Amino acid sequence: MSETYVNPVDPPDEPFELLDPDGRPTGTVKPRHAVHRDGDWHGAFHVWIAWRDGAGEPCLLLQRRSRWKDTMAGMVDVSVGGHYRAGEQPGSRLGRDEPARSAVLRELREELGLAVRAEALVPVGRRWMERAGSGWIDREVQDIFALPLPAAPERLAPDAGEVEALLVVELPDLRALVAGEHATAPVWELPVRADGGLDAPREAALTLEQLVPDDDRYWEWMAETLRRLLEGTPPGWFELRRRAQGGGERGGTWTR
Repeated sequence: MSETYVNPVDPPDEPFELLDPDGRPTGTVKPRHAVHRDGDWHGAFHVWIAWRDGAGEPCLLLQRRSRWKDTMAGMVDVSVGGHYRAGEQPGSRLGRDEPARSAVLRELREELGLAVRAEALVPVGRRWMERAGSGWIDREVQDIFALPLPAAPERLAPDAGEVEALLVVELPDLRALVAGEHATAPVWELPVRADGGLDAPREAALTLEQLVPDDDRYWEWMAETLRRLLEGTPPGWFELRRRAQGGGERGGTWTR
């Protein structure tokens, strides 16, 4: 008999406010499990944490998602990702007047134990993402933030229910991997203990198959965005969304 496990960090009744296809909040609320069952558009966000190491090399923090996650279990993902709960979405129709970016700051604390100021988050883009798996359809409008730090984050305490391991990769290595120039990227992987502590880093090889898949070159867009940001160049703004015409292709626009 197979074991059924309900991850307490992905509560099935967590309330989400639905969005229309253009990303505007509708005021309609449904529980998480029904949103992912029915493929409703809903709001989410990503945070990409980057810094330069002691040698000046640009580095990026990634996470390996817990094997208990309800979508993309065990895959390597952005530094932090989360959903807006009902009323937290910017422009929400529910009138709860949540402080700006409160959901993003909450998720940074809950997933990594990292406390930052709202003004440290750099908005860099928006993305319309659609994917499906066995018994679920995920349609998200994602607000994309970069979090540049002066040095590697210290004293992280990841939520073991959310995160299986943290990975540190040099940005040029990640860019070469997602562009298809290299088959692997060297990383330092730090497994997360059950108490939220981190084991000693170990060398590992990251492959494209381990990354949460995209069909819109999202990893490449973010590698370029982070490169510009860490070089002191305005990172610009991009949107990645499905074209209205063109056989369902996904396309992107970049504004500097």
